[in-house]
Formats: sequence, structure tokens, C-alpha cells
Amino acid sequence: MIDVSDDAPVDVVDCVLTASELLAALAAHEREAARLALAIRRLELSGDWGYDGSVSIAAWLRTHGRLGDSDSWKWVHRGRFLDRFPAVADAAVTRTLSAGQVTALQHACPAKLAAVLAEQQTEIVAIIAPLPVADTEKTCQLWKARAEAIIDDNEPRPEPERSLRMRRAGDGALVGNFELDDVAASELEKAIRTASTWEGTDDKRSASQAAGDALFDVAAFFNKNHRKKGTPRNHPHVELSLDITTLDGRPEAIDDDQRLVHHATTDTRLCDCVIHRILRDADNMPTGYGRARYTVPRQLFRQIAVRDGGCRMPDCNRSVRHCDAHHIRYWRNMGLTNLENLVLLCSRHHHLVHRLDLELKLLPSGQVETTWRDGTHRTSQPHGAPPKRRGP
Repeated sequence: MIDVSDDAPVDVVDCVLTASELLAALAAHEREAARLALAIRRLELSGDWGYDGSVSIAAWLRTHGRLGDSDSWKWVHRGRFLDRFPAVADAAVTRTLSAGQVTALQHACPAKLAAVLAEQQTEIVAIIAPLPVADTEKTCQLWKARAEAIIDDNEPRPEPERSLRMRRAGDGALVGNFELDDVAASELEKAIRTASTWEGTDDKRSASQAAGDALFDVAAFFNKNHRKKGTPRNHPHVELSLDITTLDGRPEAIDDDQRLVHHATTDTRLCDCVIHRILRDADNMPTGYGRARYTVPRQLFRQIAVRDGGCRMPDCNRSVRHCDAHHIRYWRNMGLTNLENLVLLCSRHHHLVHRLDLELKLLPSGQVETTWRDGTHRTSQPHGAPPKRRGP
């Protein structure tokens, strides 16, 4: 056996094998590769790869397996293929089929033929097992043509395969992976491009961070506008159980899934949503139950929209339909729900203001002055004032 451990430098002379030894080593390598591909599939299904924040099993392989992007996806797709067709997997693990033969069969089986191969996999394996790879490729292409011919085009085509797996990590972040067909992928790509923003020279986000922010905006926009066109103000219904003793500081609350909610998220939700409130005292006993109500009435929101015309963070061009009404003086701190204490912020900047505890001030001129913790001041002009007619 060749010793390639880190403690023993490899001597090129030791890598010389006889022809029979090389073929045996290759066969062992392909058998182990098939097992490894199946193991990657099992890991993908378990979701354990996501604990470090990786966005997909392929990304995890790139980071921890030190694989290139192409190699990562080859492993992932091979594992999915073998997992779907157990007869082919058994043949690969026992090397009844070589890796080249499995690849030929995988290339001949698009998603629309998967059901046909699932029914015929045992017979197909028996037919191609004794063939050279070149003949296997021809046979697989012949099988593909015949399989496509038996599909009745008059039958409704099956729905394209789309999958999304996601879960909450220990820090509350949502991690997961998805697989979309070409049509769905095009829709998502277009949505991300549409929602992406660039906020001038002060925007230091990476491309992936900007795409993540855009996905947040897409989800927030749908939640606000999913029933009608325009801005129907479909407020999210939020159930928060709050500790009343924390309302004057950083409010501690749990949602209806019994998860502790970040104080910035709590403040954001308290600004502009339909609230079912259960306040609790220091002994964790309920002290009051509020009825569902619009924190910012529809008519008032329209007035704010006319004045602001969109998000009031500097250099943000998000329109009204992407925005929430934000209490300049927080509602939990007795801030009034009136025109002078409310400005529009897009979903992302609304949460950012609460998370970073930024100070906003509405000036008599209609400008909004934003102050960061380090003392930086920036102002934004209202977008909402209609242009004035010039001349007679």
C-alpha cells in the first residue's frame, strides 16, 4: 500500500504500480467514490453541514473539503443520482458499473425521464454492465431516445422539481439550501436584480451581502402586498409575549414559536403591524391583553407616504410600497402615532435603525437627519413632494 500520510513524504518511485495493481487500485477508488457520494447525499439530507453558516452542501464542500466549485457540484449531483436509483447505486458500490458507465447513464437521464429509469434501472444495469464505456454511452443515448418516445406529450407535464430546505441555526440565523429549475431560477434571479440596491460610495456591502439584503426585501415586499396591487397595507400579524419591565430599555420578547426575539426585531415589529399584545410583569404573570389594531392607521400612512415618498435613509431609493412607518420616538417609549413622529423606512433599513439604535430627527424643512453612534450625521430629502409647475 502506498503511504501518503503527512508524516511520510511521498517518493515518486513508491508511486509506481504494475498494470494489474493500478487497475485494482482504480477499482477500489471508484467503489469508495460511490460510497463517498452517497455519504455526501446523506449529509445533505441531514442538514448538519449548515451549522457553520454554509449556504449549501456544495459551499460546505468548497470550504471544508477544499474542492473547487465544479468538483463540489459533481460530488453533490452524483450523490443525488445514486440515492434516487438504488440499483445503480449498488452497481456502483460493487463496481458492477464503472464510474464512466454511471456518468453515461446520469447524462442520459434528465429529470423528465427519472420515473422511467426508476422502473427500468435493474434491467438497464444488467444490459450495460458488460459493455465498454463507449458502447455504454451509445446504449444510454438509445435508451434516452426510446424513453422520450414513450412519454405521452398529451399528458400534463409533471411539475418541475423544486426544493427548499431551511432551519434556524443556534444564533437564530436561517440557513439552508435550495434547488430550482430554470424557470424558477430565472424568476428568482430577476427578483434579486430588481430588489438589489446600491447606496452610493458609502455602500461597503459585498455582492453576496447585497443579494442577501435583496432577498430580505423580496420577502418583506410580498408579505406587505400579496393580496392586491399597490400598497394595501397588509400588516403582518405578530404575537409577542413581552416582559413589561424591559419596555423602557431593550424589550425582551418571545414569539409564538417560543423563540427569544432580538430587541431590534421587537422594536421594528412594534412600529407598524397588527399587534396581539400580552404584557408580563416581573413574576411573568400577564398584566394585560391588547386587541388587534393597526398601530399606524391607513389614512395616516397615506399622509406619511405623500410627504416622504419612500425610504428616508440617505441614498435609499426604495418606494413607498417597500416601506414601514417608523416611530422616531419609539412607540414603547410613549412615542406618539402622529405625522410628526413617523417616517418611512424600507424593511431592511427599518430593522437596521433599531439594531444599531440610530437616532432620527424630522426637521421642519422635511429633511430627516440620521445620527450614528460615532456621531456621524447625514440628512435625506423627502421624495414625495410633487414637482412644481413652471411658468404660467
